[in-house]
Amino acid sequence: MKALVLIAHGSKKEKSNQEFRDLVDEIRELNSKKYEKIETSFLEFVEPSIEDIVKNLATQNIKSITFYPYFLNSGKHVSVDIPNIVTTLKNTYPDIDFKILQHFGLSKRIASIISEEI
Repeated sequence: MKALVLIAHGSKKEKSNQEFRDLVDEIRELNSKKYEKIETSFLEFVEPSIEDIVKNLATQNIKSITFYPYFLNSGKHVSVDIPNIVTTLKNTYPDIDFKILQHFGLSKRIASIISEEI
């Protein structure tokens, strides 16, 4: 079984966190045939953490977890923190295949989306 875990920064403002949860709900509806589980996680300020999500997924016979960093730029969280967390998870759960996709900001379609909006 495969899982997708989308990662956001997390905010002290609940509205921001809820906007991300709502987006993940939409992604879940569009990709339910591709992934058996699609989960929301946060790095700071709010739960669930990446580690909590993976701990839960590990009990559900998930064999592959793909992470999608929902970040515009490759700052410290994208280039250091997330890879470090995933390295630790690989050591903790050696029977699960982990993969980190490129962060959202590298999508080739962002310029087109912004151009449509302006």
